[in-house]
Formats: sequence, structure tokens, C-alpha cells
Amino acid sequence: MSDPYEKLAAYLLSSTATSPPTPEGLQVHINAIRGGVVPKLGALSTIWPGILQVLAYPTLTNESIALLVDEVVEPIISSGASNWEEVKTTVGDAETLLATARADTHPKVKKAAIGFLSFYDFLDGEDKGFELVQEIVAIITIEKEPEGAIARVEKVIDQFLTNYFAVRPAILKSVLAIRKRAKNSATVISRVQELTLTILRHNTSGVDDIPEDLVIYRIANDDILAELMTIQFYESLLDLYLPPTIFIMAKPAYLEIAQTYKSPSAINLERSAASRTLGRLSKSRAGVFSEIDNSLGIVRNLTLRDEIDRKLLALIPGEYIATVNPQLIRNFPVSTASLVDILINWCHSKEALDLLQLDTPNLTRLPVPELLRVGKALAESYHGKKLLVSLPGVMEVLLTRRERMGYRIMRLRGDVVDALAESDNATLGPYWYDRVLEEKIRGHWGREENGEPKVDIMDRAA
Repeated sequence: MSDPYEKLAAYLLSSTATSPPTPEGLQVHINAIRGGVVPKLGALSTIWPGILQVLAYPTLTNESIALLVDEVVEPIISSGASNWEEVKTTVGDAETLLATARADTHPKVKKAAIGFLSFYDFLDGEDKGFELVQEIVAIITIEKEPEGAIARVEKVIDQFLTNYFAVRPAILKSVLAIRKRAKNSATVISRVQELTLTILRHNTSGVDDIPEDLVIYRIANDDILAELMTIQFYESLLDLYLPPTIFIMAKPAYLEIAQTYKSPSAINLERSAASRTLGRLSKSRAGVFSEIDNSLGIVRNLTLRDEIDRKLLALIPGEYIATVNPQLIRNFPVSTASLVDILINWCHSKEALDLLQLDTPNLTRLPVPELLRVGKALAESYHGKKLLVSLPGVMEVLLTRRERMGYRIMRLRGDVVDALAESDNATLGPYWYDRVLEEKIRGHWGREENGEPKVDIMDRAA
């Protein structure tokens, strides 16, 4: 008996309720399985009778259950080393698996039961399959269902959408039915939002079938956690390739997020979440952001005194701020290290750079790490490179090696050299072009004779 799955099965079947498998005994067999054995079709049939036997032992510890599920069953599920016929014959049919998922049993067992449903073959009966989808989605309405089981529901639905596009309408219908229920807790609503995002991630072909009820949510909520999760939902939408109609539908929600940001009664947690979402909106859906800003006047009232305003300024494109609040850029204190994230953001915009009028004295008052970060941002665009070569004092600081260079400065300096090295002679001019190539050839790292990088002692540019 050389198959480690067969050996583990024999070990499990030889156990008794009075002498159940121990974590130590299980670990020996699990280590053998881990040692290069890839699960294959048949492994589940081999192992399941023994697992079923020991799961019935009231004396089996939670640690042993977790080991069996996480280290033996889950790899079979995640690798797809089974099929619906084997699952149905060995573990149980859809009704049995759903009953296990709903039962008051170990969270790991619940999660595995839902995972087995991912093997369901819709050729077994499409109508029955659509009913199964409805039942799987309904698990999110069980308030006390473990988060691991809920995450597995999302993963199974994701797999169905990937492999069986025909089930999409059934999934949408099921999620929408839960959304329209008269009373939903904040927990259930957040799960609906996560499933909606899962569905939307499969909109790569521009499918425009999402009902408004799955896109529009009220932001303000007495439950602050629920409010933050809803704001996060709208931030996550911005990561996805979606038809414009989605954002037309969602515009009232983004407007409410902006109102939350401006509200004097909003706490910092709310404003911080709103700032991240608005910053992302300004970059990926500039038209929607501009309409909202025109109505509320957010950008023209941003100040450097407010910590959360500063976070938002580090996200909104510099060209937009240059148009709406140019005076803020003109008066910007360039040499203030704590504001460098804003400066780096603006360095990517020619319009903002024209207003900043950067010079050597102000830039070289920045600590070296911050100056190198600014230098890298400038080196990533044509107009930024032209500005750098017009400031020879700054270029000298960026390119000159010191006797001792700490790891962080060496890395940052290497990033600047790499970015500048992508330029041509006409952009940098003959002198700086040669200097950059020389540093590129020498490599990033400034080292002493013994070849060991030194502790970073260059706190400020000299």
C-alpha cells in the first residue's frame, strides 16, 4: 500500500470512537500526502468512508476535524480532482450537501459541503440546477452562518458563472429576491453586495443586465460598520470593467458618499472611507466625479490643514485640481515632507507642475527618501524629465552616490535611474543622458569595499 491516501484511509477506518485519530497521527499521513502527491480522480472515493466514520465520533477533536478538512478534503476540492458523479456517489447528492451546509455542524464541514456543490453538473438537469443555485445563494441569509461558508458560497457562484454562463439569470434572480426582502440585516446586505460584485466581475463582455436594486444602496446607516461596507462596495465597483449604465445608476450613491465627506457631523472613519472612494472615482470615472464636484464644491474647498483633505488631494488627478483650485497648487509648500504624497500625485500632471514652479532650493530641502520618490514620479513622464534636467542641483542629488547608502535609499535611487534610463538623448540632453547610462551600467547599489550595504544614515539631502 504505497498510496498515501490509501494509508490514511486505513488509519481512519482502523480507529474507534474510544480511540479516535489524534492530530499527531493525522499529521504523519498528511505530511505524506503533502510530499508531492497531487490529488486525482478517485482520491475522494478512497478517503471518504474513513472520514465519514471518524466525523461521527463525538470524541473527535476540533483540531482533528480541521486537519482532515483543511489538509485532505479541501485540496481535492480546490484542485478539481473529482467530478459530480464521484461526489454524488461518495459524499451525497445536492440535497444532502445542502442539508449539511445548513446544519448545526462544524464550520469546516459546512464549508466543504458547499465546496462539493461546485462540482455539480448542470447536464444532470438544468432546471434542477437552477433550483440548486437558488438554494446555494439562500445560504447567505443565514445570519450565523460562518464567514468561511459564506466565502465558499461566493466562490462556488463565481465558478458557476465561469463554467456555466447560462446560470447567470438564475443567480441574478436569486440575489435580487434576497435584496427585495422587506427586512434584511446589515450582515445580509453586505453579503448581497459581495455576491453582486462577484456577478459584475463576469461582465467582461459588457453584459448590461444588472437590476438597479443591486446597484443602489442607501449610504447613511445607524450601523457605522454597515455604512463603511457599503462605501467599500462602491469603491470596489471602480475596479471592474462595467457598462456606463452601471455608473449612471450608481451616481446618486456616489453623490451621497460625497455629501458624507462634506458633512460636519461625519466622523473620521466615514470621511476617510469616502475620501478613498471619491479619489478612485476621480481617476476612473472623471465625468461622474466632475458632475458631483460641480454640485457640491468639494475640491475648491479642500485645504492642507485637514488630514483627510490631504489624503484626498493625494488621489485626485493634478490636472483637475489645477482647473478647479489652482491657488492651492500655487501656494503649496514643496519642501514639507509630510505632504510629499500630494506632491508626487501632482508630479504626474503637466498642468499641476506648471503651477508648482518647482525649483532646486525647495526640492533639496526634502529628506533624501522623499526627494527620490518625487524624482521617480517626475522621471516617469516627458514633461517631468524635462523639468528635472532643468534643475541640475536636483539631478546631482538624485544621481550622486554617497560613501554609505542604506538599503531603502539604494532601492529608491535605483528606481529613479531606471525611469530616467528609458529616456533618449534628445529628452535628457547629452550630459545627463551619459550620466544616467553610466549609473545604469554601474547598477543600483552603492556599496563599500566589503560589498555589504550600510545602515541608512542619509536623512537629508546636503
